[in-house]
Amino acid sequence: MGSLTIACAIALSAGACSDPAPTLLDAAPVPDADRLTLCQIPADYGALGPRTGTQDATGTGTPSITVVLDPGPPKDDLFIKLIAGKGAFAGGLVPGTFAIGGADARFADCGLCTNILANIDPTTGPGKFYFTDSGTVTITTTNPVSGSAQNLHFVEIDLTTSTAVPGGCSAALTSIAFGS
Repeated sequence: MGSLTIACAIALSAGACSDPAPTLLDAAPVPDADRLTLCQIPADYGALGPRTGTQDATGTGTPSITVVLDPGPPKDDLFIKLIAGKGAFAGGLVPGTFAIGGADARFADCGLCTNILANIDPTTGPGKFYFTDSGTVTITTTNPVSGSAQNLHFVEIDLTTSTAVPGGCSAALTSIAFGS
């Protein structure tokens, strides 16, 4: 074994080595430094534990929560919005555990809308927009929004077409708990 392999094996046993370079959807691997420039977010946020968020639109019928994932600057936010009459909430807003799929995996049709807003500039908004296409979200309360999420997978979204960017970036979030 080479010295780099041995060093990585030792570091891996101590939990210090990371996975190989992330890949873009339908694209060739991109080195880590280039990936952050291109994608504006890490490939994997990992297990984040409990986070306090800011409730948005409480009492207006479209409850949502914004949770800071990376304070930056520029910062990245997890944004979860619950829309009655659509997706997981077709029958109304109710607590429960929901697998992201069907309407909730489509930006234009979601009721349980889970997004990452990347590289937010206070004057121009997010640099990129990501949307979940898989994972599980547990909603404990709907207004204010609280709960947890596991194994979320995000794809880059083109806001003009409300669809995934072909060959675009992706990211994962292993787990998070959120509330006020």
